[in-house]
Amino acid sequence: MRAVITGIGVVAPNGQEPEEFWDNVMRGEVRIEDEPLMTALGLRCHGVARVDDFDLADTWSPREADELAGLGRFVQLGATAARKAMEDSGLPAAGADLCGGAAIFASAVGGAPEMQEMYERATVNSLPPILPRRMSPATYDSIFLDYVPGLLAERYGLNGMTTTLTTGCTAGLDALGLAFDLVRNGEAPFVLAGAGESPLNGLSYATLDVIGCLSRAEGPVERASRPFDIGRAGFVISEGAAFVVLEERAHALARGAHIYAEVRGFGSTSNAKHMTDLDSTGASMVRTIDAALADCGVDRAAIDYINAHGSSTPQNDLFETNAFKTVFGPRAYQIPISSLKSMIGHSLSSASLMAVIATLGAIDRQTVPPTANYREPDPECDLDYVVDAARPATVETAMVVASGFGGIHSAAVLERVT
Repeated sequence: MRAVITGIGVVAPNGQEPEEFWDNVMRGEVRIEDEPLMTALGLRCHGVARVDDFDLADTWSPREADELAGLGRFVQLGATAARKAMEDSGLPAAGADLCGGAAIFASAVGGAPEMQEMYERATVNSLPPILPRRMSPATYDSIFLDYVPGLLAERYGLNGMTTTLTTGCTAGLDALGLAFDLVRNGEAPFVLAGAGESPLNGLSYATLDVIGCLSRAEGPVERASRPFDIGRAGFVISEGAAFVVLEERAHALARGAHIYAEVRGFGSTSNAKHMTDLDSTGASMVRTIDAALADCGVDRAAIDYINAHGSSTPQNDLFETNAFKTVFGPRAYQIPISSLKSMIGHSLSSASLMAVIATLGAIDRQTVPPTANYREPDPECDLDYVVDAARPATVETAMVVASGFGGIHSAAVLERVT
């Protein structure tokens, strides 16, 4: 069976509707802003990307908005993106019994801000013991990652697989990969798959800073994320959510659904080396890309565009560049590449699904988005990163790649449906 994408939902720092998101991505609009808490903590990084204009009342009824308002922000963002994807797909409205449908959610840190806040509130000056009487009844739902898919299953009557993936920064793409397998193996007629993240709190900042991941780049905060540039010095943390509806192709055609693209292949591997260190040769990403291409039988010469992980860390960008050179040989220099993180930072699990939605925009508009903030080339990163402005291009078949803490690498192949 064949799996196609029939619905998309996004809640990102640069847009909360697909067209708005695509417009800003194509303009290379940067939404990185100053974070005073980072300065107060004494961190060199002082930039984040927020969904500043998020309002539950824009999407939900007053009753629903009140219910969600008491839950964690990652739940709010995720549930909203999921609703947008379901509505976009044209599948039956909330309350319908969509038998066999599945719900897959992904998050790296879930309710980390709420957990920190709860701990501070439930202790005396953050000293044990925890005082249970100060716990909110909504604490579980606001923090733990398995709440969101259960919420979605209940809302839409999805009685197929309901699960959460926690594979870090690849988790959103991994949710797509699992959904792809369920649909093509005939285990679900459609799958609502997505990721949500809101790690903008002191604990998350300190955790990422101490391992040297956050950007220490000099200059304006807007330029803190500069993938593939020689001055790159770490990533900018951000928040947001993205969901897609994957559907069996015949099922989608039978109901006249709009098809954004077909998912052709998926691959995921571990470098089995280190939590964060990457081999500069890119060997483990080579295996991942080869696995994705073998999964769908697509010739590597058919790849028209790559949406890279492009985290803006010295290691990752060289790692990816060398992997692309190994896989595609001399043709690697002819494939346009871009990184969404240059504009809206790195939202951990949801970053890779936002990259998928940006790639669907490239397929829809036959235009490759730019990599923002690229000023000074790195002699070792010398591929076609598409800088300055979006570029009209033939995009029939595209690849999205992601890497995550724990040595996980994933890749998906998307193809235009004509």
